[in-house]
Amino acid sequence: MGNFRAFVVTLLALDAVVFVVGSVVAPPDPFTQLLLVGPALLLAPAIAWWLVYRDGFARLQGVVDPDEE
Repeated sequence: MGNFRAFVVTLLALDAVVFVVGSVVAPPDPFTQLLLVGPALLLAPAIAWWLVYRDGFARLQGVVDPDEE
């Protein structure tokens, strides 16, 4: 998978996680949900960029990989 395609897939996955967690954590008031989910959606492209282009997935794999000792 190319870097741009991986970036888009990662960004969409992060956006989905933000919406699910935001809807569970935030009260049902739309304004409050926007205040909580909005900044997270603005931060998601930076996190996706770090994961794809700065080898964040490789660093995370080293942290959570059970085969490494």
